[in-house]
Amino acid sequence: MSALGKHKGKILRFAISFAAIGVIVYVMRDKIHDSMAILRHEVLWGWFALAAAGYFAGLAILAVRLQWVFRVQNIHMSFRESFHLGVVGLFYNLMLPSAVGGDVAKAFYAYKYSGKKIESATSILLDRLMGFVALIIMAVIGLVYFSKEASNAYIDYAVYGALGVLLFCIAFFSSRRFARLFKGFARLIPSEKWKARLAEIYHAIYGYRHHHGPVLMAVLLSFAGQALFISVNYWLTLSLSAGIDYWKFFILIPVISIVSMAPSIGGLGVREGCILLLFGRYLPPERAGALMILMFIMTYAFSIGAGIWYAFRGGLKPKALNEMEMMQSPKG
Repeated sequence: MSALGKHKGKILRFAISFAAIGVIVYVMRDKIHDSMAILRHEVLWGWFALAAAGYFAGLAILAVRLQWVFRVQNIHMSFRESFHLGVVGLFYNLMLPSAVGGDVAKAFYAYKYSGKKIESATSILLDRLMGFVALIIMAVIGLVYFSKEASNAYIDYAVYGALGVLLFCIAFFSSRRFARLFKGFARLIPSEKWKARLAEIYHAIYGYRHHHGPVLMAVLLSFAGQALFISVNYWLTLSLSAGIDYWKFFILIPVISIVSMAPSIGGLGVREGCILLLFGRYLPPERAGALMILMFIMTYAFSIGAGIWYAFRGGLKPKALNEMEMMQSPKG
């Protein structure tokens, strides 16, 4: 495989992120100075500190959720180790432009901790699905109850499209009869090893349906964690003295999270463009720009903090990165 072919995914992510940043800079060219002036003179730092504390508490809740998910696979992990996995995932998602995402890094370190490869990968995948469940249900409820106030075709498409994906995933992983309808797609997987690995992961996730207690607890923690992260963004808005109804964040933030999953460098540029577009409906352009920058600062401040934590716990080693990349390879 040529060097270009090997790195085409990375090149695409860079191109999308920098193109999005370029569009944002062009659109905000006459307002960036005003946005920066708002940040210098008008931020209420008490609300910003509350948002920072809420973000940290949200990470702690997600660490507890991951502990409950691991229990089903008989992986007993301390809160400290589970929190470390969350920090590592945050660092890899937002700060590393490699092919390794946060979930792969978390699965790798969980495997190193437990010695259980498939169980670790399955737990991380289900943990991600739990967060997606809470996020989408919150967005759908908000959209149903406040459809008139939040009427926007793009928001509707994003939320109901994500709901469709969620319902498909739930049906696929909870019903073998439904999953067999898509058995023919296995022919599209070129590697027999990958087929066997994916079958193992499927059966492991399917087994969660017999563990109602831990699954219910993980779902409840997902709602608590997502509600807290949504509140963090509301508090950031209050730090700019911007009056947007609290309930609207339960629609807007899930949509931003969905859009941020698009190919990019950890959502960079795509996420900020979506923030500017959606909050620009409720705020003057310069204040929406200030909010975008403030959310960026919050997100990447925690990512830098995650990198420092990661460095003190051993840091990134080339050998470990190669092993993570092998986990994603059909030959791995």
